[in-house]
Amino acid sequence: MKKLIAFFFVALLALGLVACKEEAEPHYEYGYGISYGLVHGHYVGVAEIVVDKDDKVVSAKFDEYYLPYNTAQVTLTDEQKAALPADVVAVVTTRTTNNVRTVSTSYYSKYVSVAGTIYTATVSGDVPTLENTAPSQTIVWGATGIANIETWVETEANAKAYVDAVKAGTVFNCNATGVKSAYPLANASAKLGPTKSATGYWTNPASYPLGWGGNMKAIVDAIIGTTMNATEEQLVKDGTWKIGDITTGATLSDFADYYLLAQQAYNNALAGKVE
Repeated sequence: MKKLIAFFFVALLALGLVACKEEAEPHYEYGYGISYGLVHGHYVGVAEIVVDKDDKVVSAKFDEYYLPYNTAQVTLTDEQKAALPADVVAVVTTRTTNNVRTVSTSYYSKYVSVAGTIYTATVSGDVPTLENTAPSQTIVWGATGIANIETWVETEANAKAYVDAVKAGTVFNCNATGVKSAYPLANASAKLGPTKSATGYWTNPASYPLGWGGNMKAIVDAIIGTTMNATEEQLVKDGTWKIGDITTGATLSDFADYYLLAQQAYNNALAGKVE
């Protein structure tokens, strides 16, 4: 009798496990993909895509991580500006508005540590003034074997390594020996956090009502339900951006960067799709 009861108990348990498994299974086969890469010239973009059994996008998400172009900009005292510290560089830029030329100076940490690798800033170009016609100076951070960190993160594996280092807290401004520096950050967004989503980047200014978040949402809405097979030539701005026949409503520049990043995430999702 005990054996019979035990048999029925095991049978009921097995049926229960089968029922739970059936309830836990998704309603469609799916795949998840993530991609990393340089977007808009100075940021590491991250795109996440989920596809269904028909290879159509069912969800998407974007974010962007600040690079030294933002995170290395620092604030100096008047005394420090007068006698520039050895671990800071000055970059002089110009702007012309309504035919009026202005010149301004920004200050950056000369050294940035990324997961223990120290990047050193190089400033190029003559110093522009109101009296000469020199263009804005440029700045790049490089390390041994890496001419420019922004070029380095064009490779997906490197971009991911940078994001991982940011998450681990191993990206910071430093001196030549790698000791973290104490200069306050100057960039309005980067001093609030490491990503655009967390820092209110480009939040609905009067002349750009969509802002960063609105533009990302416009891209996400446009690619939902598609198989992301558009070519770069099919990404055309006609008032707002279009993906072939799809009008996105997005207005930001470098739209192709974001679509192509998401397309890579889409391909990664197909590669990991549950069959």
